[in-house]
Amino acid sequence: MPITINNIIKGSLADSSKLQIHDRIISINGNEINDFLDLQFYTADEILEIIYLDNSGIEHNIQIFQDWEIPIGIILPEHNCRTCANDCIFCFIDQMPDNLRNTLYLKDDDYRFSFVFGNFITLTNLSDKDISRMIEQKLNPLYISVHTTNPILHKKMLRYKHDFNILEKLKYLSKNGIEFHTQIVIIPGWNDGEELENTLIDLVSPEINALSVGIVPVGLSKFRNSLTPLSPVNSKQAIQILNLSSRFPRTYCSDEIYLLANYKIPPENFYDGYPQLENGIGMIRLLLENWKINKYNFISDIQSKKERIVFITGKLAFSTISKISEEINQLHPKKTRVIKVINYAFGENITVAGLLNSSDIFDQVKLETDEVPAFSSNLFNKDDLTIDGLSKNKLRTMFGGKLLIIDEEFDGWTFFH
Repeated sequence: MPITINNIIKGSLADSSKLQIHDRIISINGNEINDFLDLQFYTADEILEIIYLDNSGIEHNIQIFQDWEIPIGIILPEHNCRTCANDCIFCFIDQMPDNLRNTLYLKDDDYRFSFVFGNFITLTNLSDKDISRMIEQKLNPLYISVHTTNPILHKKMLRYKHDFNILEKLKYLSKNGIEFHTQIVIIPGWNDGEELENTLIDLVSPEINALSVGIVPVGLSKFRNSLTPLSPVNSKQAIQILNLSSRFPRTYCSDEIYLLANYKIPPENFYDGYPQLENGIGMIRLLLENWKINKYNFISDIQSKKERIVFITGKLAFSTISKISEEINQLHPKKTRVIKVINYAFGENITVAGLLNSSDIFDQVKLETDEVPAFSSNLFNKDDLTIDGLSKNKLRTMFGGKLLIIDEEFDGWTFFH
């Protein structure tokens, strides 16, 4: 089906051609254009033969010659994200209250977003045509949720209806040149122990192009009354997971697992460039490394301000932020303090700062008149909203008009006043 041109960039090659907004592209160099990835892939040739329909439905054929400096300039409609076909026993979206940002309830499982943004996908909603396209367009790397390579257990955990074998699919993609980062969400009693060992053996085998294997503990909120009973990872299990995973190359556990086990966070060289940072793997190590680099600039910056800084964080990062606070106070006594906010909105098992609700923050954070709250940037989305939709400006107003936002890995900070 032809795809409509939503906009054309002024001064672009398309703007200099006969193409107009609302024209519908049939093909480029004989290839059907379905979305933004097709457009990007099939406009890489030097000469582009574009067949399209104008507003009257009349078919036209034009040629555009690339000069590799001026962009093509064709803007397509916003992509409709493909959603998940599974009913996973551990899906976090099923465990969320109903008063959060609307976008948080979208169960995305789109291989295009996996390639572009690093979103994890399950592969269970792909057709043969999708797989062929991924291979043809060399969509490397992808990010794939595996959880287990045992096909019976995999189906039991993800609860899809059709026949599917994750290991065979990974082998096929690997054979055809696709590389990927993988993740395993550990659920005690389901895919840990021997099942985890077998999965890791499969994922690091020469037949599989796994660039990394990330292991994260299942997230369980308090909203699970009608869902499959599951247990969180405890300290003993975390130690077992770390000991097992250490035997396998390119395998990394989340920061939360190290903290649960009361193990030290590994050194920077362990993480091989942080391939799964967005998965909470290596985030504390990177924060500490950036703190070493930036601490004197940060201390100098806050020293010049009369206010006291109050770091506000969740349970997971509390011990790390407390050490940073202590280091600052050794040079400038009582300049900072730390408040740990317990996540009562989701349940106390949820420990990351990015899932803190504004109601918990206001209930638990009490500041003196000379204090400024400091939050991690991961408290907000790209629109500067908390998970329950409170704007950064509103948060600042409710704390007396002053706010300090520190980048998630402590590589920058901004005062708002």
